[in-house]
Amino acid sequence: MRTLRGMLVLAVSLYFCGFAYGADKPRVRFGGDLRLREIYFDDIPIKADPPGVTRGGQNHFFRVRTRIWGEADLLENVTARARIVNEFRMYDKPHNLSWDYPDEAIVDTLYIEARDLFGERLDVRIGRQDLIYGTGKLILEGTPKDGSRTIYFDAVKASWKGFPDTVIDLLGIYNKPENELVINSQDRDLTGYTKYYDDAVESGGGVYIKNSSLPVMPFEAYYIYKHESSWDQPAARDADGNPLPPRLAWQELNTAEGVIENPRAKIHTVGFRLMPKPSERLSANIECAYQFGERGDEDIEAYGSDSFIIYKLPVLERYSPSVNVGFYYLSGDDPHTAKDEGWNPLWARWPQYSELYVYAYDADAAGRWSNLMMPHMGVKFKALKNLSTEAMLGYMWAPEKDGPGGGDERGLLFTLWNKFVLGKNLVMEGDELAGHILLELMDPGNYYNVDDTALFARWELTYRF
Repeated sequence: MRTLRGMLVLAVSLYFCGFAYGADKPRVRFGGDLRLREIYFDDIPIKADPPGVTRGGQNHFFRVRTRIWGEADLLENVTARARIVNEFRMYDKPHNLSWDYPDEAIVDTLYIEARDLFGERLDVRIGRQDLIYGTGKLILEGTPKDGSRTIYFDAVKASWKGFPDTVIDLLGIYNKPENELVINSQDRDLTGYTKYYDDAVESGGGVYIKNSSLPVMPFEAYYIYKHESSWDQPAARDADGNPLPPRLAWQELNTAEGVIENPRAKIHTVGFRLMPKPSERLSANIECAYQFGERGDEDIEAYGSDSFIIYKLPVLERYSPSVNVGFYYLSGDDPHTAKDEGWNPLWARWPQYSELYVYAYDADAAGRWSNLMMPHMGVKFKALKNLSTEAMLGYMWAPEKDGPGGGDERGLLFTLWNKFVLGKNLVMEGDELAGHILLELMDPGNYYNVDDTALFARWELTYRF
């Protein structure tokens, strides 16, 4: 109840503070969105013991998410913003899962932002906020275990604009496993790696530089530090019920408790991103990063690269056709060494290139993209003014042969997106009704011990106002 009273006081305060100043632009603004999804997937392979299993068999469920936000200009250059979100799920399969209505209502945005300080050279935002950098391969998702319900960070961001064509962001992040600004709490773990409550705190920060002084070669450079607290996971057991020893050298078995102990990790990531655009038709993305640090008493050393080229075709231009080719590489952890060489996606445990394949990492650690090499190609076009289609075909390998099948071929992946806008200004000025239909297929390779083609399908409708 204290949280609810605090939220009501905040809303009333924002309302009166906003109207106290008055301006052509409303000082107090409100909005929201309603999202409906139906999801089905089956036969998604995972790395597990015993081998030859898939991720939970058939899954079929609906997700209904509502969000309401409000913001107020406390001063000409100072804005406060808050947002409340609720999502419940209705499961057909499996029957034992449920996020009952109304589930919990949580605050996923609550910050104050001051702009153009020190001669319009500094912006500062303090509080709960969304953070997305680059293509989202390092910083995008702060709360991965609740899916796309929330992605927030409890963070401080300072943006320095004192150099020509350059923005330097300084970040500080501290994400706890539970959201404490909640009504009807369900004690939901947001940061952990397993399906259990891991009680893992993720903290860190860094510096992120964005430069656009050369229009044909914008670039970004960064240093990011992340600290992952220690956490335990239930140990796998043999036929007699005895806990099995850990698979990785830096893990320890606590026989008395029957858990695998994962030590704290200190991860340093340095990298750059080039975005060459030699012509109006040709553009590219080249990102490379190196990780080092310690996990417990062992060293960390990992590599990652994400590169692709996009070419807008000079034919049928009314359809905006383009083609792309790319290569994604994330190093894997060699189980025969004590060092941890597996790429850590930091705060990027989200679907990235595939809604289907993110589930395949569940047996390793939820959403942890690692040990992957994937060349891919794709096409994009607009068949209608309000309808765009994207397709991607990629083949996935594992740099380390640590899967149940013993091979290095993860498999063939196909994705097909159809994104559409059904209307704008339907009920009020500025509103929109949009959605998408997504289909993904995966043919597993010899990295796994299963042969069935995996399927992921989803449709979505979202109304924003």
